[in-house]
Amino acid sequence: MNSIPVHSSENKESFFEIVRLKERNSYDSSKAHKHSYFEIFLFQKGGGTHDIDFNSYPVLSQSIHFVFPNQVHKVTRELDTFGYVILISKEFMDEINHELYIDLFSVYYLNPVVQLNSQNFEKSINLLNNLNEEFSNEEVNSKSVIKSYVSILLNYLLREKGGESKLNTPDKQNFRILIQFIILVENHFLEHNSVHFYSSKLSISERGLNEICKKFRNITASVLIKERVVLEIKKMLANSSSSIKEIVYSLNFNDPANFNKFFKGSTGVSPTQFRNEHYK
Repeated sequence: MNSIPVHSSENKESFFEIVRLKERNSYDSSKAHKHSYFEIFLFQKGGGTHDIDFNSYPVLSQSIHFVFPNQVHKVTRELDTFGYVILISKEFMDEINHELYIDLFSVYYLNPVVQLNSQNFEKSINLLNNLNEEFSNEEVNSKSVIKSYVSILLNYLLREKGGESKLNTPDKQNFRILIQFIILVENHFLEHNSVHFYSSKLSISERGLNEICKKFRNITASVLIKERVVLEIKKMLANSSSSIKEIVYSLNFNDPANFNKFFKGSTGVSPTQFRNEHYK
């Protein structure tokens, strides 16, 4: 089965890394892929496009792009594009502050790009340089200092678009429950499609979870789960060479007929039609 490539953290449960994106001598021929970890791109010099889950974003100078675990993405950089990418495992994020991850997810999951002015982008780069310097040293309490710098950088980036989030409204508690629900669905949608599983994890009634989903997303919890399954099918049809039959069973459908009915009922087209239009 030729599924979507997944880049993992090489068996490091908790890790953090900074990678320099240098100017290139030839164009990137890498394929769309996904990660088990969190990525933040800081583009000092722009040029090219960044595709994330069926949305395409221009790579502009002084822009920051967020890619969350399990999102399928591909960066197509111009030859003179450069900057940095930060790699952060979910475990490392939890060690810093899980609530911060929830906040970042709420702000950047559906709107993954922020464009900064020169002054604010320079502040981000300065924070990153300080972090990189500490990361290069192996001194006493270095890991604690690194976590502090990462927390400061992420909070700074959160502040850049945090005003757009419903986290700052009187109903922020319910909005946080919605975001926690979406993150749980991201982690468990292949194994669990019942609302009860998620509501019990969140210590809330199924009715309460449905009311929150209707308030903020105008859909029920079960529809939100269904939409995530449909998105995964789209990703596999467009970005993997697995046969439709292989996709059927990898996503825990009972048979191809039910799979076809489910997908066409959700999208209006058959899996074959969608693949013919979108396969890369």
